[in-house]
Amino acid sequence: MELVQLFLFIMIVLTLLNGLIFFKRLIKLQEENNKLLTKLLSEKQSSDNSQAMASEDLEKLKTEYMKNMR
Repeated sequence: MELVQLFLFIMIVLTLLNGLIFFKRLIKLQEENNKLLTKLLSEKQSSDNSQAMASEDLEKLKTEYMKNMR
């Protein structure tokens, strides 16, 4: 009976250690994911500002589109 209790105790301890290791890895991956997402967001915002069209270009495109629609 003591042998079974010892095995159960060892299994419980190993399960808890496995859970702790899993959650540490999960937290590490989430932090890395957050860093990558913020990096992508900042790149997207900087590229959006550089790709803005002038109002004159927009008007030219609009008039060309309207001509092609007729």
